[in-house]
Formats: sequence, C-alpha cells, structure tokens
Amino acid sequence: MLPGANLNLLEIIGLLVGGLALFLFGLDLMTGALKTIAGPRLQSLLGSLTANRFRGVLAGAGITALLNSSTITTVLLVGFVSARLMTLQQAVPMIMGANIGSTLTAQIIAFNISAITPYMLGGGFLLYSFAKREMVREFGGALLGLGLLFLGIEMMGNATRPLRDYQPFIDAMQNMRNPLIGIVIGAVFTAIVQSSAATLAIVIALGSQGLIPLESGIALILGANVGTCGTALLASIGKSAEAAQVGIVHLLFNVIGVLFFAFVIPQFADFIRMISPSAPELTGAARLAAETPRQAANAHTVFSVFSTFVLIWFTGPIGKIAERLAPAAREGWQDPGVPRYLDETLVEMPALAIARVQLELASLGKQVQVLVEHSARLVVESSTQALSTLTNEDKAADTLSTAVLTYIGKLSDSVQSDDEGRQVVDLARIATCLDAIREVATTSMLALSQRRVAQSTDMSFLRGPAMIDFATSVIEHFTLAVQTVSHPDADVATRIVNAKADIEALSDQARQSVMSAVQLRNEGAAFAFRFANDMIEQLNEVARLSRAIAKATRWLHDVKVADPESDAQPEPAAETA
Repeated sequence: MLPGANLNLLEIIGLLVGGLALFLFGLDLMTGALKTIAGPRLQSLLGSLTANRFRGVLAGAGITALLNSSTITTVLLVGFVSARLMTLQQAVPMIMGANIGSTLTAQIIAFNISAITPYMLGGGFLLYSFAKREMVREFGGALLGLGLLFLGIEMMGNATRPLRDYQPFIDAMQNMRNPLIGIVIGAVFTAIVQSSAATLAIVIALGSQGLIPLESGIALILGANVGTCGTALLASIGKSAEAAQVGIVHLLFNVIGVLFFAFVIPQFADFIRMISPSAPELTGAARLAAETPRQAANAHTVFSVFSTFVLIWFTGPIGKIAERLAPAAREGWQDPGVPRYLDETLVEMPALAIARVQLELASLGKQVQVLVEHSARLVVESSTQALSTLTNEDKAADTLSTAVLTYIGKLSDSVQSDDEGRQVVDLARIATCLDAIREVATTSMLALSQRRVAQSTDMSFLRGPAMIDFATSVIEHFTLAVQTVSHPDADVATRIVNAKADIEALSDQARQSVMSAVQLRNEGAAFAFRFANDMIEQLNEVARLSRAIAKATRWLHDVKVADPESDAQPEPAAETA
C-alpha cells in the first residue's frame, strides 16, 4: 500500500481549520487585551508622529508591537491621514516601523512551549474571570489569548503530522521553492484571512513537523507581507485620496522588498541558517522540525528590518509615487455638518477614539462660538439675510452635534477601563453643554431678536460699556473652554471655573446699566427692560455651561496628536532623499 493511502483528509482538514480558528481567536483576544493595557502608552507614542523619520519608525514599531498587528496600525494611519492629522510623509516611516513591529508575533509563536501552554490557559482563564483589578484581568486575557494561540498552532501541527509520509504533499512543499508559487499562495491566503500572523503560524506549524523547507517558508512569508496590504487598501475605500496613498505606500514598501528578496531566496535562506540556532545532531525531517520555526521567524524579522534600513532613505520618492498613483483633489468646500475626525475603525480603540472625539468637539465648539457671536449681534441689530445665515449655521452645528453624540454612544460600548469610561462620560457632558449653548444662541437669543424686530424697539443702550464688557467676558471664557476640549489644561480650566464671581459681578453691573438707561414709564420701556434682562440671563447661561465644559476637560488626558490647525509640513526634500 502506498504511503499516505490511509489518510483521513476530513480529519486533517477539520483539525487544520479548527486550529487556525483557535489561533485567530486567541490572537484577537490577546490583541483586544493589549489594546486596553497599551491604551495610555499609545498616546505618548503618537506624540512622536510629527518628529523625524527615525522616531516615526520607532513609533510605528512600538504601536504595532503593543497592538500585535501591523494591519491595525496601517488602518489607523489611513484614518489619521484622511482626517489630516498627519501628512503622508509623516506616515511613511510609521508604515515601515509597523512591519518591524509585526515580527514580534512571529518571534513569540516560534517558541516551542507546548509544555507550558496548559498553564498559560489555566492561569489566563483564572485571572481573566476572577481578577478584580482591571489591568490584572486584561493581562489574564492576553495570557489566555496567547495560550489559545499556541494551542491552535499545536493543533495545526498535529493535523499535518500524517502528511510526513504523503508524497504528493511533500512534492507540493518542494515545489514552493519556486518563489512565484509560494509568494502568490502566501499573498492570497493572507488577503483572505487578513492576518499575516496566520500565514506565519501555518509555516511554523508545518516547519515543526519537518514538512516545509526554509526556502518554501520564506516564499510564503514574502507573500504574506504583500497580502497584508489588502486590508489597508480596503480601509481607504470611500475616504480621501490621502488615505488611499497610505495604502499604496504600504503596498509599495512591501512589494519593493519582496522583489529584492524573491531573486535571492536560496542565498537569503543560507544567511538565515547561519544566524539561527541549529541542531546538527539531528537529520532529515527531525532537523527541519527543530530548526525551521525559528528560522522562519528570523527570516521575517530580517526582511522587515533590512527593507526599512534601505527604504527609509527614500521616504520622499515613495510618497511622491503614491501621490501620483492617487492624486488628491483640490481642497473644496466641506460641509461643516459632516465630521472630519470621527473614524468608525477606531471605536474598538477607545484611547485613540477619545482623541478624535476631542478634536471633533473642538470643531463643533468653534461653530457654536460663531453662533453665539452672531446671535448676540442680532439681538441689537438684525436683518433678514443675517437671520437666514444664522439658521443655516445652526443646521450644520445641529447635524454635527448629533453625529458626535452617536459616535460617543458607540464608543461607550467599547470602553474597558474606568478611566476611559469617565472620559467618555465627560465627552458626552461636553457635547451636551455645547448643544445647550447652541440652543441658547439659535433659539432663545434668536427669539429675542425676532421680538425686538416685531416691537420696533430701540435697543441701542445695549451697546453700553457695562453690557459690552459682560458679553465680551462671557464669549472669551467660552472660547477658552472650547480650546481646553482639544488641548486640556487644568490651569486654564480652573481659571474658567474660578471666574464665576467675576462674571456675576459683570452681570450685576450690566443690570444696573440697564436700570439706569431704561425709564419704566410706558409699555415700550417695560418691554426693553425685560428684553435686556432676558439677554443678560441667556449670557449667564452660556457662562454657566462654559464652566461645566471646563470642569469636564480637567479629567481628560492630553493626547499629543498632530494639531490639524498647525502649519506642520513634511520634512524638507533634501532630508527625504
């Protein structure tokens, strides 16, 4: 009987699919826990995005290592560039660094620690299920995910063990020494499962059974680096041309690297064998099983580090090629009611989503600030055109406010820590306060303006020094409160809150000036008096809500992302080669 004739293909396929599913589930569980654990650290890493290219590489590698996924990092960059929070030139080194950071997963899964996998599963489950401290619980989740990851690899290895004597399979693995076949298979499989780590896991599982030579494994790994670009390209669909450029940069970087290594795979394999641990006391499949997993992981690391070391000097040309392949349209009119910074892909990463909400709330705050200024002016002097303009501005602010609150609602379902939960509550409070101020400006104060027009009453006395000082102070404190939303500053927030007594004093002075200016001798004078006092009350409400915004911002962490209003430019061409 021929070797392998009694293979149970259904059982092998079932174990392979089940092992892969277990691996991906463990990877997802571990990544989710790492997102929570690494959340605060992501903010400090993001602070280096606008620095030089080398710090950008380190930031990309660090974020990817923390998130355990280069795909997530690249998708994040798509969102950042799309929202114009960073330039394409700043994103290129980050993409290169992401490829280096992703090799950490390969190095971890190359360890043969099946003996302690049950302890990882048991310990991780106990911590994840019963720990009271949140960070300990998340650490348990990461440990449980890592255990499931190794269990999945072990299951796939057991599934392929019968194939050791199955000649057609052995021949197929040998045929993958042809770079083109291996690269295509690795790229297609990775694009389907959207995880280069899964491809590496299969290579390591096959290697652990001595079923795949290093040359074939390298071809699959090279293909995986190309296939993983598909997710970023898909994420850029429907976004700006700048976002598409990020996906193209990721593809260009990996394709250029793969093209170089594809023609020197035998020599590359010899180099990897030279720098990797060996087992000369073994022979045949046993030696392959002992050496290939670590060699495959090292090949992935060397590929990413070498490609970055070479291409880091060509970030400028790579960026320009991407810009030519996906040219950006000229900046046109943008509907102020459409969010600029909110990104649905970040909902599962509260630490970064919170920063986006802060920026969007700051944008909403500026719109509301304009509404307050316009409505205050309309109270004294109004026209049909001015009323129409105010109505249109109100519609845009109302639409944006609804979008922000909806996003915050989605975000609240994803928070996994008390700090993030408190921040989301504070963001909702800020959004509610801004919406309330919008209502004051466009409903209450607009109604006052319409009443004044209907009564044809002279309200020129409202231009007196006391009233102007009061209104100016209220608007200035509201402006400061809006600024603290995107750039939290405890000192500024405290100053706004402590200004309550000063605002009340100015309010009293404004009331006294009204009493002095209006003689209550007829119906028109009574209307003017009530009108002026209503105006003062509405401004006092704006001041109160501004203090509420300032109180909420004192709990928000300062997230150091690139300021979208800054004049930050990409590195000079001379430095980008």
